[in-house]
Amino acid sequence: MKKSKAVFFLLRIPFLTVTLGAVFLGTALAWWQEKEFDPGFFVLALLGASFLHIACNVANDYFDFKSGNDAANRSGLVPFSGGSRMILDGFVAPREALIISFVFAFLGSAIGLYLNASMKGNVIFFIGLAALLFVYGYNGFPLRLVDKGLGELAIFLAWGPLMVLGAYYVQAESLSIWPLIASFTSGFMTTLVLLINEFADRDADLSSGRKTWVILFGYKNSLIIYLFLAVMCYVIVLLGVLLGGWPMWSLLVFVTLPLPFKAFKEAMGNLGNWPQFLPAVKATVLMNFAFLIILSVSLFV
Repeated sequence: MKKSKAVFFLLRIPFLTVTLGAVFLGTALAWWQEKEFDPGFFVLALLGASFLHIACNVANDYFDFKSGNDAANRSGLVPFSGGSRMILDGFVAPREALIISFVFAFLGSAIGLYLNASMKGNVIFFIGLAALLFVYGYNGFPLRLVDKGLGELAIFLAWGPLMVLGAYYVQAESLSIWPLIASFTSGFMTTLVLLINEFADRDADLSSGRKTWVILFGYKNSLIIYLFLAVMCYVIVLLGVLLGGWPMWSLLVFVTLPLPFKAFKEAMGNLGNWPQFLPAVKATVLMNFAFLIILSVSLFV
């Protein structure tokens, strides 16, 4: 495999859909509440968040290689779980991967510093600082949050309040309660993408000392948590509309409601049969993207 192709796989670009959804939602909320939209700041916020996401993807591959997690993982649901395996298969050297991660972290940070300098206060600076902490602390030393049962919380915070409120602040230069509430939907949805991918990875994660929810709570209880968090996203939108926070159009997210139940049914019926488990993962990724895009578009109408 050519090095350029291997590096492309290492970046795991398709997973940027969760970042697109979160940034789009924060931007849409700023338009709905403040009628503020700067296309240049939107592009910069999306690029900055995407660069940090890529830095996180590559860092996770590096740390998973170093811990032996990737080598132990024989059940990964390609291309969703199990990492890119580009380091494990020898197409990218570990040192090269770490440098690539640092380069994207630098690019994301540079954009963040520019945005912070363009705004009043230092909200973007502190959001970016927290984001960097999660980029390398999720799976790397010294924090290794995923080994402490805090990995899911880190993903919720990063793709929920941090990213959504960051995108909102870039447009509105203020913070308020409704964007914070809306950020929970993005946080929950992205946590669900992580959670559903933890099932096939359970044995490898256990062997490398991780404490994911699937390990802590077991397969069936984790699926109950999955369904609860998914339903909560729809409840949040319903309450937001009823309380006047968002327009009636936001209820269109309910067209995606069958997806979490489909994923739950597919997953429950195929525990341990990971190739047949794959539709549950695909349904979750689709739910995440469709839900956040529909909710965002409803705020622009």
